[in-house]
Amino acid sequence: MANPNEKQLIQLPPGELSEHDYISSRWDVKVLQSVKPKDILEPSFWAHEAMKLKPLDEVRVHCEDGTWLGYYIVLDCSRTWAKVQMLSMHQLTSADVSQTQASIEDVAKFVAAHSIVHRGPHRWSVVRNSDKAVLHEGVVVKDDAITWLDKHARATFCVPTPRTETAAAPA
Repeated sequence: MANPNEKQLIQLPPGELSEHDYISSRWDVKVLQSVKPKDILEPSFWAHEAMKLKPLDEVRVHCEDGTWLGYYIVLDCSRTWAKVQMLSMHQLTSADVSQTQASIEDVAKFVAAHSIVHRGPHRWSVVRNSDKAVLHEGVVVKDDAITWLDKHARATFCVPTPRTETAAAPA
């Protein structure tokens, strides 16, 4: 006869242990600065990617500027929506993102140290102010020369070009 003071032994049944990657997937998402952690909880947020998800998938979401990082789990989903729950959210301090901010300041200083000038038959050119060296020439439109300088500065300091949000087409 069993002792009433003994705790009943509960065991995991055979065949119930599986590798994580066999059961669910882990996803990583980079979002624009305008997206807030609570926006991720809206099922419609996932409209364009929901078909890739399944219940119990884990999703790590980070803001492109490095100011926050969140972990979510998919509770339910369909082709055009996903219901997720936030597991944890981490606001990163300014010290955590200071390297990114310093790099952005370096890009601004780099751009300020150059000029966009029209050089007659050479068209629009990017010229370094200190020694008047021509970095790029033959650009037809001034805005294209400005864009080239910005991309060149960002490549020099390994700062990604920010993505721009596209407006939804009117219905």
